[in-house]
Amino acid sequence: MKKIFCFLGMMFIAGFGYCQTKSYTWQDCIDIANKTNQTLLMAKQDLQIAEYDYNVMLNKYYPSVNFKYGFSRGGDSPTATNWSASLNASQTIYNFGDSAQIKGKKATINKTVAQLTKSSADVYYSIRQAFLQMCYAQENITLLENIYNLRKQSADIVRLQYEGGKESRGNMLKAQAQKKSAYVNVSNAKRDLIVARRTLAQCLGMDLNSVCTVDFTLSEVKDDKYINVDSAVANCPDVILSSASVEITKYSLDYSKGNLYPNLSASASFGVLDDSNPIPPADNRTWNLGMVLTYPLFSGGITNALNTIKIAKTNLDKAKEKYNQTILETKTSLEEILANIEKTKDSIEIYQMFLVAATQRQKEATIKYRSGTMEFQTWQDIEQEYVNYQISHLSALHSYNLALAKRDKLLGNTNGEIK
Repeated sequence: MKKIFCFLGMMFIAGFGYCQTKSYTWQDCIDIANKTNQTLLMAKQDLQIAEYDYNVMLNKYYPSVNFKYGFSRGGDSPTATNWSASLNASQTIYNFGDSAQIKGKKATINKTVAQLTKSSADVYYSIRQAFLQMCYAQENITLLENIYNLRKQSADIVRLQYEGGKESRGNMLKAQAQKKSAYVNVSNAKRDLIVARRTLAQCLGMDLNSVCTVDFTLSEVKDDKYINVDSAVANCPDVILSSASVEITKYSLDYSKGNLYPNLSASASFGVLDDSNPIPPADNRTWNLGMVLTYPLFSGGITNALNTIKIAKTNLDKAKEKYNQTILETKTSLEEILANIEKTKDSIEIYQMFLVAATQRQKEATIKYRSGTMEFQTWQDIEQEYVNYQISHLSALHSYNLALAKRDKLLGNTNGEIK
């Protein structure tokens, strides 16, 4: 019997530990995302691929060396044989098109670095957005539970007034409906929390415990950063990416001109031949050194080079126009975000002031209604105003923190947390 109790006790402790709520801080989420977020990992892999591709392209200017060893039988006599071995090497000395292509690959690395910065900022924002949504969902449940308790208390007051003959049946039924509505709002808020938790898990790249929470409270973060829109856009990922595209297109134009320039290469070889025995030894030795100057006259056709260059020039002009467009769009977006930050910041202050007033008015109105000196509708209007300002204040806090995150995303700022 004692063993059974011990076993049950251990199972209870184990079950309690399993069901214990895990609370994640912001730093916990960042640490997890750095290891498991798929978007971030793929962006890093894209950079590795670009670097490998550049190293492959460099081989155009590295020596090419081949070794050949062969045996053949033929001729008039069925016993005629030939053994051979040779070492061949070649080296490109000058090729205008290859040089442009190598520079283009280097520019592609720079663009991929910019893309990694953008991807990191996007990931940072998605995590921040999901994290803030979790905070909002948690605090919204608490707020709506308080509102439900308020509606329940009010419904009880109206019911007692109705039973005492001092209130109409319609007002009593409306108070009961408001209580039921508040209860449903709590249930819906709990459903929203489940969705928010799933969204955060997706952003982190891993599953989270179904009862986990986040350790954070929405508040007005002190943020006095001054940002000059005209100068700040130069460091925005979207602008850097567009600038890198212009750079790549320039090298593409140079590459298209490759058929207008001569190519110079050198080659060398050393070989041995023997008609009877495997090598070594060998009866004959051969070698040669040479340089080749190649000038393509009409490679690909008479108009191929001309039209290829025209296409590359048009693409370059298009890339430049896209770059200018990106600058203007980014300036507008940044200006809009900065304005929204100030708006939501002012809203927090205003809603806080109204909330203080609404709290006091609600207390006073409840006393007056109980004493019979205030009508039901007036009391309910004041109570509804109190409820609305609570919800609006929490919503403003969420919007303000989200606006700060949007600014960081546009600027490519991850505060050094995404690595």
